[in-house]
Formats: sequence, structure tokens, C-alpha cells
Amino acid sequence: MVVGVAGLLFMPVVLGILVAGAIRLVDTLQSQGAARAAQARSLAASAATGVAGLAATLAWLGLASSLTLDLRLATLPALGCSVAVLTAAVAELTWPRPTGVVRTASLGGRRATSPAWLPRLVGVGLVATVAALVIGSLTAAPDGRSFARRTTEVTAAGSPYPGSSYAVAVGIAVAVLALATWLAWARVDARPALGPGHEALDEAVRGASMVRVLRPAAVGSLSTAAGLWLTMGATVNSVTQNLRMNDAGSPQPPFDWVQDLGFAATAIGLALLLLTLGALGVGSPRLPRQEAAPAPDAVKADA
Repeated sequence: MVVGVAGLLFMPVVLGILVAGAIRLVDTLQSQGAARAAQARSLAASAATGVAGLAATLAWLGLASSLTLDLRLATLPALGCSVAVLTAAVAELTWPRPTGVVRTASLGGRRATSPAWLPRLVGVGLVATVAALVIGSLTAAPDGRSFARRTTEVTAAGSPYPGSSYAVAVGIAVAVLALATWLAWARVDARPALGPGHEALDEAVRGASMVRVLRPAAVGSLSTAAGLWLTMGATVNSVTQNLRMNDAGSPQPPFDWVQDLGFAATAIGLALLLLTLGALGVGSPRLPRQEAAPAPDAVKADA
């Protein structure tokens, strides 16, 4: 199931990156002055973020041979997106910084703004991942990677199942993603402004930077949670069906509450998968194509 989720998400990611890159390249070529330089720098940062995330994803699949394939796939979204988020943070260091003895600054704030629901998606993914790991660890078989059901005469078991064998590795991967997101968010807020006369451009650029950080963070957390819940639901339903085929006295639907919980887990996984695709479609703010006129509220401040 996790393999299917990874395959389903890979092509939309690549296609989305190419389409978004083409649109932003056209905007860059049609812009002028400081706006063109800012658009080009932002486009380069987005390209580096996407390439780094995809490269890390492929490298983790190929190099982490000490881990089983299902464990590598379970940790893949969070770790790959962590690299993308950290790359976005490093890209913030490449923006021009104030120089000289006397520097200018605007009286306005410079905190970045982003789509209000994008940070919520990151939170939903993290909470859903933790919930899946806790429930899986409590309900897994003693080996920590399978699910078993018993009747008086028959025992049925199936794997993979997100029990304790997965909890540590996936938990670490998600914790790395959460920490990387917090550091990158702080880096975007702390970056020096572009300077007086460029307030609108700076706000748009900073908003694009925030989306560059939060989009992979949301995709990583949501797709990790979706894979766990879908795997849990599929294994529970498979074990229940096998048990019913070999024991006519086992509970029958719709009164089999264990299978009902399996269906619920599958529904949660599908909902999280839809949210992942929604996070992939979040666009960055359109950057101005013309350099703004100097702002009247700009003041000079000693360095």
C-alpha cells in the first residue's frame, strides 16, 4: 500500500514542479528592474528546493540498504521533504543583505505571510502521523510489524503494519521534518528586507519563500500519515477476510467492529491523501513585474 502511495504521489510532484517552473519562468522574462532580479532569484531557489528534494528521495531509496524496503518507504516522504525544506532555508541566505556604514530600513514589519490553511495542513499531518504510530503500536502483534486476529480455532496474521518496529524510525523522520520546518520558517522571517521602495516586492517574495518552506513540509507530513493509515486499514481488512474464509463462526459484517475500524483507517488515509494532493497544488504569490516606486515612510537608521 505504501508503495502505491509513493508511486501515486511521485508523478504529480514532478509534473507540478515542471508546470509551476514554466509559468514562473515566463513571469520572470516579462518582468523588469528589481522585480526581475527578485523573480529570477526566487525561481532559482524553488528549482534548487525541488531538485534537492527529489534527489534526496531517490538517494534514500537506493542507499539506505540497511533498512527494509517497507521501512524506507515509510520514512521516505518525511526525509525527502526535510531536505527540500532545509534547501529552502539555505536559499534564504543568498538574498542581498544591507551593506555600508549607513543603512536604510522600513518602519513596517517584515513577517512573511502564507495561505492560512497551509500551516494547518502541516499540523494535521504531524498529528495524524503520531496517532497512527500510537494506535499501530498498541494493536500490532508482538513482532511490532504485523497484525493478528484469533478465534477459538483459527489465527490469521498479515503485514506490513505500523507497529513498534516502525514507530522509532518514522517518528525520528517526522521529528526531523518538524524541526527543519521550524528552522526554515524562522529563517524566512529573519531575512533582511529588500529595502525602502521595495515593500510590495519584499512582501511578495517573502510570501513565496514561506510557501516554498510550508508546501514540502505539508506534503511530507500528510503523505507519511496517509501511507501509515492506508497500510493499517489494508492489513486489518486482509487479515479479517482471511479469518472469515477459514472460520465460519467469526464475526460477520457489519457487526465486525475490527473490520469496521479497518475501513475507518482506510477512509482516513484516503482523506489525508487528498489533502496531500491539495498541498501540492498550493501556488506561490505572484511577484510584481515592475519595480515599485520609493515608499514615503522609508527612514534611515544607523547600522
